[in-house]
Formats: sequence, C-alpha cells, structure tokens
Amino acid sequence: MATTISKTSNQRKTKFTPNMDNFKVSLSYEGLSLKKSSEGKTIAELKRKYAR
Repeated sequence: MATTISKTSNQRKTKFTPNMDNFKVSLSYEGLSLKKSSEGKTIAELKRKYAR
C-alpha cells in the first residue's frame, strides 16, 4: 500500500517568477517588447497592472 501525505491548507506552493532580464529575452524571441512605461517595473507589478 502506498502511504498518503496530507497537506494542510496553510501551506502554499511557491510560484515560479522569472528574472526580468530572462523575461525580456523570452519576449524578444516571440517578437514582443515591453512598453517604455513598463521598463522599470517588476513582473509582480506588471501582473497586478494587467490582472483581469
């Protein structure tokens, strides 16, 4: 029998957040770029701005 491990609801998985330089390179591979107004912002700030 396999043992099961129960997780409590208080534990949260950490989400992957890429480095901003790596994110810019990834965008350039897709033919995209950041707006000049978004240049100095972090990825978390951009997510908050464009969250739906």
